[in-house]
Amino acid sequence: MIKIDDMQIPAERYNDVEEARDALKRDEIIVKDNEGIVWIVDNENYPKIEGFGYDRVDPNPSTDES
Repeated sequence: MIKIDDMQIPAERYNDVEEARDALKRDEIIVKDNEGIVWIVDNENYPKIEGFGYDRVDPNPSTDES
């Protein structure tokens, strides 16, 4: 769960991007917060957290920058 102010966004925390890629399902995206923590959230919830330092991570391993 990602908690921002009074919002609680359903999310799953992962140790690294590879682990998140293995768990990724349809209609989900991988994000990384400003502390480098990797999360999976639903596509519909991403706009709610994007302005708080959560950046999308490309699910394609060939372009991994981490």
